[in-house]
Parts: sequence; C-alpha cells; structure tokens
Amino acid sequence: MPTATFTFRQFTIRQDKTAMKAGTDGVLLGAWCDVDGATKILDIGTGTGLIALMCAQRATEAKITAIEIDQDAYNQAVGNINESRFKDQITVINTDFIDYCNDKPLTFSHIVSNPPFFTETTGSPDKKRMLARQAESLPFDVLIKGVAKLLMPGGKFSVIIPWGEKLDFVRHCALNHLHLCRKTAVISREGREPIRALLTFSNKILPLQQNQLTIRDRDGNYTMPYKCLTRDFYLKF
Repeated sequence: MPTATFTFRQFTIRQDKTAMKAGTDGVLLGAWCDVDGATKILDIGTGTGLIALMCAQRATEAKITAIEIDQDAYNQAVGNINESRFKDQITVINTDFIDYCNDKPLTFSHIVSNPPFFTETTGSPDKKRMLARQAESLPFDVLIKGVAKLLMPGGKFSVIIPWGEKLDFVRHCALNHLHLCRKTAVISREGREPIRALLTFSNKILPLQQNQLTIRDRDGNYTMPYKCLTRDFYLKF
C-alpha cells in the first residue's frame, strides 16, 4: 500500500507524514485478533492508527488507547482518527511504551501490536523507518514484560511476527506467564512456506487453536479465506 491515502470501507488512512505505511501485516492483525467482548484495548505502536481503527470498527463498545513513540506518526494517527467516525472511541498518546508501562498502571482486556522486527544489520536509508522496524527499539522481551503488567486477568495479547521468530517469542511469553492460545501460520502464496505468525496469548490457560491462512493461490488470486477475513475493510472485496 504505497499510496499517500488508503481508503477502507469505514475510514481513510493518510500516511504521507509517517515512514511506516499501512501494510498487509497490520490489516491481517486488525482483522484476525479476537476483540469480541473486549472493553479496553491497547494498540502498541499504532503508526497510522490502522489497527486501532480496525479494532474500533469491530468492537464498537470498546475504549481504545493507541500509543506511538514517533511524533510524526502520532500526528498522522491523530488526524486519521479525528477524521473517522470512531474518534470518540480512541485516545492516541505520544509516548514510549516503557514509560507508559511505568506511568499507567492500567489493565486492558486485549492488547494488540504489530511490533518492530527489522533485524538486518545493513540498516535502512530512512531513519524513521529503521526506528519503527528495528527490533532494538522495542525488544520482544521488553514488549512482553510490559504486556504482562498491563493485561487484566483473562485478557488477551495478539501480535503478528515473522514466522522464524515465533518460538523465541512464545518462550519469552511463557516466562511471563502468557500462554499461547491461538496460532495462524500466514502463507503469502499457495505452495510456499509461512512468512508470518499471528499469535494470541492469555494469562489464563486456554485450549490452543491452530490453523493456516494463505493469501494468494498459485495463480496469484486472493484466496476466499483471505477475502472473508478482510472483506469488512477492503473495498475491493
């Protein structure tokens, strides 16, 4: 989604002021996370505000807090949310996640994050993009410890991460008493290996649900499961 403006069914994302554009990962997480019955949702690293807006569309009674460390991204998210029908549901805060955990002893029924995971040593020509994607800006263990502190009893934590990082991420969660209860292997095209893991954890032990989601078939067409998952958001479906 490289365009400056991306129009979804119930809101518009403007992304000309932020280095990290709305992408498939964010759409997948926003559509996949189970926010049914959630009353307080936290979106960590909201970027353009995409996932927060998707959660607001799906959980109309929930109050959502979206935090973002980058000033330009924060301004962009505020603009996108204020122009939407969901502005009264969402509060955007320009803050570092570690500071937020220390300052806000609040608990949430669901926490979502498309966390930074850019780990190549070659770096990025765009410093803001590098900050947003570089895992060192919010290491997984720091993220997970903060989530464990902010999650209410029986609450859930949903993320999308590279498939190859899933075992380490699950291990860190287990060390913080967050138990894997849902896992979807995301395959970009039929016949290929998974590229992403959609994961949900809870501080309550729940039965594990597992499945796969393939985005495109062998001919390059979007699959019906992907269309069904995202059709409430994408105009093209």
